[in-house]
Amino acid sequence: MKSGSSYLYVSSNNHNWRSNSVIAYRIEKDGVLSAIDQGHFLTGGEGINNNTHGKLGPNDNDTPLLIDRRRRLLFVVNGHSDSIAIFAIKQDGKLKAVDGSPFHAGGIMPNSLALSGETLLVSNRNEDYHRLKELREEAACYASFRLTNSGEISLISKVPVAGKNKPTQILVANYDPSIAFGNDFQVDADFDGGGSRSFLAGEQPSVQGQIHSFKVSTGGELKEVGVVQLIETNALYRYLGMDNVPSLPLGLWSHPSKNILYVGFVTRNELGVYTFSDSGQLEFRGSVPNSGQDICWLLSNSAGDRLYTINNLPRDEHGDGGSTVTTYDISGEKALKPVEVHRIELPCTAPTFRNNRNLLQPGSTAFQCCLSPDEDVLFVVCQRINQTQENTAPEGNRIYSLKIDDRGIPSQISSSRDLQDDGVPVTCRPQGLATIQL
Repeated sequence: MKSGSSYLYVSSNNHNWRSNSVIAYRIEKDGVLSAIDQGHFLTGGEGINNNTHGKLGPNDNDTPLLIDRRRRLLFVVNGHSDSIAIFAIKQDGKLKAVDGSPFHAGGIMPNSLALSGETLLVSNRNEDYHRLKELREEAACYASFRLTNSGEISLISKVPVAGKNKPTQILVANYDPSIAFGNDFQVDADFDGGGSRSFLAGEQPSVQGQIHSFKVSTGGELKEVGVVQLIETNALYRYLGMDNVPSLPLGLWSHPSKNILYVGFVTRNELGVYTFSDSGQLEFRGSVPNSGQDICWLLSNSAGDRLYTINNLPRDEHGDGGSTVTTYDISGEKALKPVEVHRIELPCTAPTFRNNRNLLQPGSTAFQCCLSPDEDVLFVVCQRINQTQENTAPEGNRIYSLKIDDRGIPSQISSSRDLQDDGVPVTCRPQGLATIQL
């Protein structure tokens, strides 16, 4: 470890009244997490109550919790409260809410955050099923905010999302922070099997996915410069007559030093590769297979030679019992054609169950990830997804620590932390991870 202490933060996503919080842990050897004294920091709002019957979504998101590069501030969403909480990070790892926090997010249900210099970018998903009337009156959007030295934010611009698509992420390019990307999709299907609750964009089932390109001006204005529909990449699906299965985007990551954007094609079990110009225009360069099921979240190391993907569900043909983590080699020329070099399965501590479609699935699945400051541990947060009344088992909300070997591969699980022991109610789905070394 580097000198000083390292900390990990996770959002409880607590949907009870004014109970959402950020939980802080000290990172010990091999990624073991120890709770710090008084380590629950209330955000002043509520998270999302995702109590759909055995559904991973519909409230898909990435980077709902973020730390700035100067290691001064932590940002986290209050999805149900339509707000963003901002904390100053103290030297002992504790958090202190900045004046005025939480701040309005500029839309309904903020779910992803990114920073372009002193500009905070937010995606507002507009998909809280407990507020159907509000959702039908306002579109989802991407927004930009001016960030002051004291941590306060003020709205600069908004880009509405046409077609009633639902954003999952906003991402600033590592290669050029004046370029940003957003991904969103529309899946109007009956998630619960009980009527029209999930039909937010119309009465007919409809599916489509797209990626937006943005430029961030020196004044912080967010301007859309392009949008692409995802390319159908897998000929096997068409051969089987499954033309209605689209390449939905879930999970974006940019190469740390090249103009390359990686995209998880969640419904295709493929990793898509795009390059982008100085103006932010995207060009599709191909896709490669992923051995997991439902590739959703992506992350590379700072050296730019390894890319990690979190895959939600078990892959039947591999005999999986739970979620998986796959590692790609993206060094050199492989940056444009990644090569999968490893996969590891995460234990499923929650009992399996049959969802509303009578499909057997694990009661808990991996959701998001982050690296330790030294990049020798990969942390993965898992959510308890069986939120049916008949599920009385408390297990499922957990953080796994995966030790990364000298090849850059998370080859073994070194420890885990049960979030119920840290006060996260079993009906909540914790989300968002970030680490810092102080």
